Amino acid sequence: MVGREEAIAVFDVGTTGVRALLFNLEGSILGGAYEEYPTISEHPGQSEQVPDVWWEASCRTIQSALKNAHVSPSDVVAVSVCTQRATIFPVDKSGRPLYRALTWMDTRMSPSAKKLKKVIGQRESLNKVLWIKDNVPSVFEQTFKFLFVDSYFYFKLAGVFVSDLSNAFYGPFDVEKLSWNEKLADEVGVPLDKWVEVYPSGKVVGEVTVEAARETQLKAGTPVVVGGGDQQCSCVGVGAVRHGIVKVTTGTGTFVDALIDKPIYDPFGILFTLPHVLEGKWVVEGVIPGTGSILRWFRDNFGHLEKKVAEDVGVDAYSILEDEAETVSPGSDGLLVIPLFNFGKGAIYNLSFAHSRRHIIRAIMECNGFGIRGLLDIISGMGIAVEELRIDGGGARSKLWRQIQADVTGKRISVPCIEEAGALGAAILASKGVKLFPSVEKAVESMVKISEVREPRHENKRVYDEMHPVFMKLLLSSYSEITGQSQN
Repeated sequence: MVGREEAIAVFDVGTTGVRALLFNLEGSILGGAYEEYPTISEHPGQSEQVPDVWWEASCRTIQSALKNAHVSPSDVVAVSVCTQRATIFPVDKSGRPLYRALTWMDTRMSPSAKKLKKVIGQRESLNKVLWIKDNVPSVFEQTFKFLFVDSYFYFKLAGVFVSDLSNAFYGPFDVEKLSWNEKLADEVGVPLDKWVEVYPSGKVVGEVTVEAARETQLKAGTPVVVGGGDQQCSCVGVGAVRHGIVKVTTGTGTFVDALIDKPIYDPFGILFTLPHVLEGKWVVEGVIPGTGSILRWFRDNFGHLEKKVAEDVGVDAYSILEDEAETVSPGSDGLLVIPLFNFGKGAIYNLSFAHSRRHIIRAIMECNGFGIRGLLDIISGMGIAVEELRIDGGGARSKLWRQIQADVTGKRISVPCIEEAGALGAAILASKGVKLFPSVEKAVESMVKISEVREPRHENKRVYDEMHPVFMKLLLSSYSEITGQSQN
């Protein structure tokens, strides 16, 4: 008779789709499924999604995951979530959505939000709540609670209105006291009774209800454990749970996160200080917008041949672009890409007749490395140790990109075996929550494994050392045009 293998179920609710995954206690994926859902963008700045579509897709994917993993629902010992952050929407007392969810990408701002911009700061969900209050006041009046993505899943799974610290930050939250800020809530005109209860990640907040069991095929009574926001969960999922290890996620954009023991703040205002999913800890986080999306833009607009070849031979078009970039020497013969495409300030600098399309491909990949190095310099300047980078995201699949990141930053790069680091992080938090491990750190030792380590090539780093100041000067000059601030 085959022994029972305990599994942890995770809903990884992203911007473009949901992935349901089942992990064992060694951190291996037993099974999973993915389903995309649409984003509604009919007007300038609008980015909305339908919460019930998230749930319906999640039910289908967890059923598929259970089936293809050959896992019995009775073997699932805990359920948790890892979610996109800052997305929010209103519900009534029964948990029924009263309006579509305004995603983190929604840039609309009401007059109220503009007036309170300095007060709100980085709490992006407040901008969206004020947009609802100003534009659909009847909905605001009917609202029982405003839910983040994780809150919605805890309600659908266990019937509770809760969130974790890493998601609650985007509401009227005190990042130092790690609790709701009543004064801020009153100042923005959204009282605290419209916000959910906040719990630390790894806390059991309920059990799968009979109704949720019917919809998901999970077993009623399975513990539901608080997970967290995607980037903080990824820190845990790559094993960046001690000082000196910094998590770097390269996807549509690039996120750099470092562990800190108490809130400290970047004097330049470039890094964010956020609550961690590790109890009593915080992260400093820097973002390079649009790095992965620039390579996608190049592929879609200038990579028609690669896409055709990829379809014909059954390979990824990105791997063909990578092969082309690898024929170019480090530094792309002086070519630099400034990755501010999101703001209409993207640039290709130093372009000459000596350059070809393959130089541009490599320069796009290198701008990611330069951006990471710039953020690491700020992090180091704040007194935070940076010894090793743990990387995840789509960019981590590329051998060339991994080496470029090592060469530009001069840091060791470690690549975890599991690509779905955010989901693994939520599984680790859940495993500790149901006492399968005595601590998150012990769970990481068992569940996070490294597949590859890359060291910087010093001859390449010398080239990048010369180019980095030029890149930063161009980047900061463009950034000052966007913000209207002088960068000295």
